[in-house]
Amino acid sequence: MLIWVVGVAIAGDVGAVWPLIVAVLAELVNECFDRVRTGSWRLPDTIADIVNSVLWPVALFVLARSGLI
Repeated sequence: MLIWVVGVAIAGDVGAVWPLIVAVLAELVNECFDRVRTGSWRLPDTIADIVNSVLWPVALFVLARSGLI
């Protein structure tokens, strides 16, 4: 979420696409590092981490694009 907030602060627009893309890519890289560290994919943990990390940036992005915020 912090990566997205910084990206929005730099972009100046909650509806900007690139902060969302950076946040999603950062989370995916983090999950790849977790995979290397643990030695295997732990799908329930991986899916929960991705959902929890990307949920609010995606929700705020969708609300901004729809004009609600």
